[in-house]
Amino acid sequence: MHDSPDSVSTMRGRAAHEDLQYIRRTLDAAGSFSGIPGRGMVVIGLLALAAVGLNLCVTGAPWDVAARPVESLAVWAALLALSIFIGLWTMARKARRTGQVMWSPVLRKALWGYCAAMLLGGMLSAAVIRQRRFDLLPEIWLGCYGTALIAGGVMSVAPVRWMGIAYLVLAGAGALLPPQMGLALLAAGFGGLHLAFGAYIAWRHDG
Repeated sequence: MHDSPDSVSTMRGRAAHEDLQYIRRTLDAAGSFSGIPGRGMVVIGLLALAAVGLNLCVTGAPWDVAARPVESLAVWAALLALSIFIGLWTMARKARRTGQVMWSPVLRKALWGYCAAMLLGGMLSAAVIRQRRFDLLPEIWLGCYGTALIAGGVMSVAPVRWMGIAYLVLAGAGALLPPQMGLALLAAGFGGLHLAFGAYIAWRHDG
């Protein structure tokens, strides 16, 4: 008994649809994630400069002799929490505006490398804080964040990787400079680099 022309046409249409879905998934997995929110990075850069200002004028830097370490570190913990929220929120807004899928296979792959480097930064920070070696924090933060950007940026646009390299350069400079330069390095990195690269990404990559 032969299939009717309608059933054959339906089967062919279903097979073509499945093939198209497979091609889309393959291209998505092999592509790059361009949903990095440049405008969100600019906001994070401004908040980082505000955090540096609070350390300078209110709490002191964590490594200063007369500083209040708990309060000064709380400023940076608050900045981290706000940065995560702002980054995810602005990324979701950009994805909706540009018609991209936010939680794509490409983004999930990028997050593996990014989160691993950030987790390492958290563990190293906890270790030096326990030993009260606060002067090592700028190099750890800048270096691990730069590594996270390079690892995650492999699946993203090129400016993200160059930004990561710039953070590594600042971390290397911090290893050679006196501890008193720590806040200046954090201002240049989390403030200046976020502002510069965020503005460039917003301009060249649709926000």
